[in-house]
Amino acid sequence: MDGRVISVTLDSSMTPNEIIRELISHEFIGTEIYSLGIKGGHILDLYKSIYQSGVKDNDTLRIIPSVCAG
Repeated sequence: MDGRVISVTLDSSMTPNEIIRELISHEFIGTEIYSLGIKGGHILDLYKSIYQSGVKDNDTLRIIPSVCAG
């Protein structure tokens, strides 16, 4: 990752999968496979809403690229 930062307001019903797709569609990130995690916390389930996953106001989310060992 290149260290870029974006500040956004997200609807609490969005899933990490939806957020990642939006970031890809706006060319903020490439088309690789990613996860989202709370900075200093846990990796989010891609298909649970961020509310269900315990994301709170002002949490920082990290985009985590999938690493494939070869």
